[in-house]
Amino acid sequence: MKNTIFIFAYYSFKDPVFQSAVLPYLKAIQSNNTQYILLTWEQKQFSLSKIEIKKLENELTDYNIIWKRTSWHSGSFKLIKKFFDFTFGLFYSYLLIQKYKVTKVFSEGFPGAIIGHYLSKLSRKPHIIHTFEPHADYMLESGVWQKSSWEYRYLKKMELPIARHAQHIITATFAYKNKLIEEDIKTQIHIIPSCINMSDYYFDEESRLQIRNQLNIREDQITIVYLGKIGGMYMEDELFNFIQHCLKLDSDKFHFLLLTNRSQDLIDQKLNHYGIACDKVKTKYLKKEEVKNYLSAADIGFCGIRPIPSRRFSSPIKNGEYWACGLPTLIPVGISDDYLIIEKENIGLAFSKIEEISLNVIEDLLSISRTKTRTIALRERDINSYIDKWGLIFSN
Repeated sequence: MKNTIFIFAYYSFKDPVFQSAVLPYLKAIQSNNTQYILLTWEQKQFSLSKIEIKKLENELTDYNIIWKRTSWHSGSFKLIKKFFDFTFGLFYSYLLIQKYKVTKVFSEGFPGAIIGHYLSKLSRKPHIIHTFEPHADYMLESGVWQKSSWEYRYLKKMELPIARHAQHIITATFAYKNKLIEEDIKTQIHIIPSCINMSDYYFDEESRLQIRNQLNIREDQITIVYLGKIGGMYMEDELFNFIQHCLKLDSDKFHFLLLTNRSQDLIDQKLNHYGIACDKVKTKYLKKEEVKNYLSAADIGFCGIRPIPSRRFSSPIKNGEYWACGLPTLIPVGISDDYLIIEKENIGLAFSKIEEISLNVIEDLLSISRTKTRTIALRERDINSYIDKWGLIFSN
């Protein structure tokens, strides 16, 4: 009997989260007896032309992936739009499950797991949840939602019932697995952190020299890179406070790369507010294939996740990318299992306050071997290390 897995991804196909957290596994776990029915929710900011869609459909066919799409709605009248997404998503997904004789339902995170939960019940198919994390707490603690908001109350209410009904839960940290066990969750719980394809991320000496030359960064200057979003659950003012702090330690010693999709206008406003010279901070939004080149040009990675309590249970993919390119990493205490790995393996610094990061501490990080740091990435974040586990989850 063919194993047909319905992938409910509440993301656009080109969303970096989908590209890094879901698609690589579907491509890596291949079997002639398994096919995937993928449903994505396309947003305007990630719009694709008809030619691009056709090309992607053909490419995905090579991986036994049948790709279906619908539209994602938000903005004004959000409650109405989300109700529409929920009802339409449930109906359309159920039709796909019946049409393709799906054997398992796979959902990615919250709120996608809510629809996956009801699909599982309606279709009587086992439910697998990837990136099971306390999303409601993330949004509350980062100030995006209020405790009284319907989004928070509804997602929080659904967490444990969804966990109990699922056949498999895939979470990113030992900390969250232990928390679920304390909640008396009997579901099979697997730990798989945010992984990367190591062949896409590695130190490139030629790119380092070329980019530093283009950006007028001397080899004796320390370049600290931040990769990812700015604001919300990610640092914003704290990030620029850190840059200001380093420049006060030695204004000539440092350069900074902000590899983010935030607008240059916002970056310029922050630089002006903190009195940071524009030539000290270079901002660029990268394509995936460019990331290793700019990480190679840097000397230290900065994990700018706000140290809110719930982020203890997350797994920032940027850390694996930093490590794979050999970068020692500065990370707040309490972020993921990663701050413990960094402390134990001596591949960076876990800090409680930005003020405690001295020039001597930063210079000491430069002595950490890139080879050593990449070795930790191979052990902790290589997607190939988890393929067998994924295969067992999909087949059982």
